[in-house]
Amino acid sequence: MNVQLRQVTFEDKLGGMIGLLVGLMFIGAGFWANKQIAYERATLTETQGKVVDTVHRRERDRNDKQKDTYAPVIEFLVKGDPVRFTGDYDSSRASEGKIVAVRYDPKQPVTTAREVEPLESFVSWLAIGMGGLSVVSGLRQLSPVQLSLGE
Repeated sequence: MNVQLRQVTFEDKLGGMIGLLVGLMFIGAGFWANKQIAYERATLTETQGKVVDTVHRRERDRNDKQKDTYAPVIEFLVKGDPVRFTGDYDSSRASEGKIVAVRYDPKQPVTTAREVEPLESFVSWLAIGMGGLSVVSGLRQLSPVQLSLGE
C-alpha cells in the first residue's frame, strides 16, 4: 500500500464540503426518523387489525394519465368494540382478510389509527448509511493523503 500526498484543489474542497453537508443532513434525518418511530412505539398502542374491504379511487398523475389507487379498510378491536379506518392509498390492492399491525392512541382510536409499515425503520437506517458513505467520501476529497494499492 502506497501513501502519497496530493494537491487539494478548490473543486476537491467544494465537493468534499458538499459531501459532508449532504451526509450530515442524511444522518440527521435518519436519527430524527428513528426517534419518531421510537416515540410512537412508546406512546401508542399496537395491535393487530384485519383488512375487511378496499376503497378504490381513480386519479390523474403528473402526465395526466389515469391511475387506479386502492386503500385498505382495516378493522381492529379496542376494549372489545370494533374500530374501522381507511389506510393509505397505494397502487396495489390489499387482500381481504390480511392481518396487519395497527398503531393508535387509546384516547382517540378512530382518528389516530394507522397501519404500521413492515419495514418502517429500514428507511431511516438506509438514510444513516447513505449519509455515512457521503461523509466518508467528502472527507476523502478533503484529505491531502492519497492511499493506493498498486505501485
